Amino acid sequence: MLLVLVGCNEKQIPTQVPVEFHPTPADVVERSKETGTTASNTEAVPDKSTGDAIAGEQLFSDNGCTACHSTGEETIIGPGLAGIYVRAGERTSLDAEAYIEESIREPGAFVVDGFTAGLMPAFDDLTASEITDMVAYLKTLN
Repeated sequence: MLLVLVGCNEKQIPTQVPVEFHPTPADVVERSKETGTTASNTEAVPDKSTGDAIAGEQLFSDNGCTACHSTGEETIIGPGLAGIYVRAGERTSLDAEAYIEESIREPGAFVVDGFTAGLMPAFDDLTASEITDMVAYLKTLN
């Protein structure tokens, strides 16, 4: 009689570490009996469509924009960005925000006279929120 034992060399597969959940309580909302309106116990959340200039400044640095653009009037490789928001609104039929967003996503769309096209990389991997934050930061450069 031939007896064969199989499975003695099994690999141990570690189990996934359980995830701990820490639920965040929802805002308490009280309804006014007189008007039917609601009042929250928390402060109003700022409108994110205006962007976060502090986050935009960090993105500007993290994405290497400072290697080619000064935040003043000095030219490094690309033009200095002081006053970009005012200038952007005067260059094309686009408003300043749309112009700056287009310039970040498609840098060849608007090349400033005296500068070489194709040097600035496209930042089309940035989210809409990140672009909005960067535009908010560029608005602060006077």
